[in-house]
Amino acid sequence: MGKDKNGAAGADIDQELLAAALTGLLEEESVSPATRTALVAIAGGRGADDAAAVRTLVLRPRSLRGESGADDLSGRRALVYSLTKTILAAAVLRLAARGAVDLDGPAGRWLPELAGWPGGVTVAQLLAHRAGLPDYGGRADYHAAVAAGGEPWSGDEFLARCGVTPNREGTEQGKGPPVGVFAYSNIGYLLVGRLLERAGGAPLAEVLAREVFSPLGLSSAALLRTRTDLDGLFFGASPAFGGAPVGTAYHPGWVSHGVAAMTAADACRFMHGLTEEYLPGLLLRRMRDGLPVGGPMGGRPWVEPSYGLGMMVELDPAAGPYWGHTGGGPGVTPAAYHTPGPVPVSVAVFLDGEDGALAEWMAVEVLHRLRRPR
Repeated sequence: MGKDKNGAAGADIDQELLAAALTGLLEEESVSPATRTALVAIAGGRGADDAAAVRTLVLRPRSLRGESGADDLSGRRALVYSLTKTILAAAVLRLAARGAVDLDGPAGRWLPELAGWPGGVTVAQLLAHRAGLPDYGGRADYHAAVAAGGEPWSGDEFLARCGVTPNREGTEQGKGPPVGVFAYSNIGYLLVGRLLERAGGAPLAEVLAREVFSPLGLSSAALLRTRTDLDGLFFGASPAFGGAPVGTAYHPGWVSHGVAAMTAADACRFMHGLTEEYLPGLLLRRMRDGLPVGGPMGGRPWVEPSYGLGMMVELDPAAGPYWGHTGGGPGVTPAAYHTPGPVPVSVAVFLDGEDGALAEWMAVEVLHRLRRPR
């Protein structure tokens, strides 16, 4: 990777061709009409200097290029939604590296909320979505409450509505999948957040700043807590709120495990910074040691999708290897992925719409083009 005139990471390919290919994906008929802009941040190489050298492309369909304001978007922050899970997992692994947390020990040491939960649950199973916990993603009451624009449920109410809080009248305790079976669970990561606070000895925002944001130089990153925290963030429209701006209608507390915001460049730096300079090699390998989650995911680039500790992993040797996470929520879709090699490449894509498949295809397009042998 070279460097362009602005000092950002440059690729050993024609940047105009890359931008044209990504814009072509934006313009496909299958794309949601609400998606108008993509922020694409790219980093390549090894070491702190390379990780810091990130360039961000601001892409729009050709029909919208005359609109004003696009050049001002590259430094805008956005909610990264479930990419926050990878951030939480990284923080847990940092504590594990110091011996403060035992990945293979009982999660109940830190989480009395799991008292009486069927089957033993380890910390690693929580991170891998294999703790037998339910989720609220398909619940009608959750989506109705978000769309109504009200105050979010408390953490305890999220747990109670999903039947996790023991001995609470009216709950359906034990209705999750078997322990050891993959089942994506936001509730599991709500508990990961509580584990971090208890094992890390500080509020979650402070733990993440100390263990992730500061060590990796993510100067724009923060955990958001209030509606006013959303002022000025990168959003598109959301069908959940009709014509109302997401930044005024949404509350970040509806992401039960907490939600971080950062620029696309810092999301890219985060993925690029998950190296042995940040975590011991054994823990990095565990993070990326994905187990299959089922068959191909329709309409998405995954051939052999798997999940490690807080990150998605492509197991197919021809399609991959690459790993990272996609997020989804009102008004914005983030995806951040990394591929190893002689010249490692990381990419983050932020879309001002709700199209996870498109964000992933764009990210994978970058990885495939930049890792191609020359």
